[in-house]
Amino acid sequence: MSDRRLHLARAALQRAEKQWKGQVACLPGGTDRIMRRAFGGVDLAHHISIGGIAPVGLHEIICGHDDTAASILAWYLARLSIGDQTGKSLFWIRQRRAIDQGGLYPLALPATDMPVMMVVDRQATALWTCEEAAKSGQIVSIIVETTDYDLTAARRLQLACEAGHTRLIAIRHMRSDGKTTASSAHTRWRITPEAAKHSTTGNRHILSLIGGRGVRPGSWRMRIDATTFSLSVADALENRLPPDRYA
Repeated sequence: MSDRRLHLARAALQRAEKQWKGQVACLPGGTDRIMRRAFGGVDLAHHISIGGIAPVGLHEIICGHDDTAASILAWYLARLSIGDQTGKSLFWIRQRRAIDQGGLYPLALPATDMPVMMVVDRQATALWTCEEAAKSGQIVSIIVETTDYDLTAARRLQLACEAGHTRLIAIRHMRSDGKTTASSAHTRWRITPEAAKHSTTGNRHILSLIGGRGVRPGSWRMRIDATTFSLSVADALENRLPPDRYA
């Protein structure tokens, strides 16, 4: 590629990023509520172009079966910097046999967060319930465990969240080929157990920010505490892109 074409490509990328930042600033929740730090002090401004996690909208977690860490991560992201939401509940929707999480059940969750858990049999019911609850404005955050959905469904969920100022955390199953389907989610995370030779206690996982809007991928080695539903960084792993580039 010639220097001129490279320059034009960089200029187009900068214009697109500025336009996207402006659009996000107008979303419900505004830039003042963006969650700029998480996981015990990680500065997300280095990884997300708007400066952190959007307080409203769809966020996705990609995981394998039988890994409770994904549920803990979903709970953490759903509760992160919520602020004053008096009278609003956290809604957890589980599609039966969609993600074999295990380990978390209603009585294990903190009662002060007013969690409501619902189990359904069909994906259509799970997605419809998510959409209606998100639009209602009566739910502060929603967690959904469901089988994989397409881009159209993701966009519907995103619009419903924006209409009701709701945050939605969707747990999606990791495909056998390692690929991810297209989505309109603000952020997409993947969490996997650390190799046994590196983790003697079983509470170490690798958390990766793998995609989203204006995202620069990064990975962290995490400590998972299933008792307090918390995550903290053990150490950062090598980032996949230079600091000035976003996916």
